[in-house]
Amino acid sequence: MPDISAVVNEARRLESRDEAALELLVGLRAKAIEKNPALTDTVDLEPKYDGATMGALDDIKALGRRILKRWNKELHGLVCENKAADQKDRKAILDSLSLGQAAVVAAVAGALITLTVPAPIAAALAPLIVKRFIWPAKDELCTAWGEGIKAQG
Repeated sequence: MPDISAVVNEARRLESRDEAALELLVGLRAKAIEKNPALTDTVDLEPKYDGATMGALDDIKALGRRILKRWNKELHGLVCENKAADQKDRKAILDSLSLGQAAVVAAVAGALITLTVPAPIAAALAPLIVKRFIWPAKDELCTAWGEGIKAQG
């Protein structure tokens, strides 16, 4: 298992990137890991786009969106479905809401790691999920988050 503090630090570093850049990074990291599985624990992975080996840039972005959709749904289930096994991660995320966006990013990154998301992808997904789904809806988190997932299709 990767060092969670390294994943959290990387997620915080990536927090300043906009959503489109994070979606692309998720796709690039997934392609790089697919090509070389040894990169799974390289938290600060910064793969360069190579059209010859990675395919069209739009396909990479679409891959990033699909990965976001999948893990966002899993994380929503962890936080909002009240399963006993998820209590610790749910509590960490909900408690972090009062501490600010950076704390939520850290809690989400940790939860993604426990869901077995590869470290470099978890680090890029955490700020993206927080920016797009959690932080805007923090006052009515589960209801608004669920509506956002449904709107994505």
